[in-house]
Amino acid sequence: MNPTPLSAALIALAGNFVLSLGMVLQKRNVAWLGHKGARDRDFVRARSGWLLGFLLMNAAPVFNYLALLGLPPNVVGAAIGSNVAFTAILSALMLGERLGWRRILWTCATFAAIALAALRGRGASGPLVPGALYAFIALPLVAAAASLALRRRRKSASLAVAIAAVAGSLGGFMILPLRALQIGTAASLAGWLGSPYLYLYIAAGAGSFSIIQLAYKDGEMSKVSPAYYGMQVLWPAIASYFAFGAAFDIVQAAAFAAIAFCVFFVSRA
Repeated sequence: MNPTPLSAALIALAGNFVLSLGMVLQKRNVAWLGHKGARDRDFVRARSGWLLGFLLMNAAPVFNYLALLGLPPNVVGAAIGSNVAFTAILSALMLGERLGWRRILWTCATFAAIALAALRGRGASGPLVPGALYAFIALPLVAAAASLALRRRRKSASLAVAIAAVAGSLGGFMILPLRALQIGTAASLAGWLGSPYLYLYIAAGAGSFSIIQLAYKDGEMSKVSPAYYGMQVLWPAIASYFAFGAAFDIVQAAAFAAIAFCVFFVSRA
């Protein structure tokens, strides 16, 4: 039995909480990487915490897969915005980072907009349009190639923001081939391995991870993060209308825009 839209939304939020917890655990315990000297108790604890974070981050796609059984890809993609809010909360609790009232306000607004988008969800079924799916990974890949060519000539803060937006587009796109695997392939390991959608998913993930490192290197986190997370929300929201024939809903579209808007201010707060 497929989950209801409400339970699917909770599954998506749980997945993003797990992802955020994994990221914060890795940040908290990153000191073990490159550690020189005796492997004492602190080293073992840090390594264990970092590896736990790594496992949690890689468990997040399972939640997205289940959420896609009850919600359309654009809503599940929009729920990625909660990752920024969860990371802010967990960083305050586990890393001692400041959580001011502005960040709390925008975090609450993020969850409210996600709830609105989920309530407007019309279910997970929809015809797959393979050509549109390929187009929406090709566009950020072309933009990535152009950005990297420009970066070879001259690095700049504005180019770092553009690179971050490309990385965010690829990261958000990953929701689409995951849904395509559900409705366009046999539900078996052989079916998945023989499907091009699995390799689209892997390519998008690898591309996003690699490209965002360059943006982090060239630009300030306060400028790069909003572009990265904002496009993670907006790109799958736009792409779903074409790749899965999703009917346009002005209220839901406004909710997607509101999520991206809130993500921007959570990142900047």
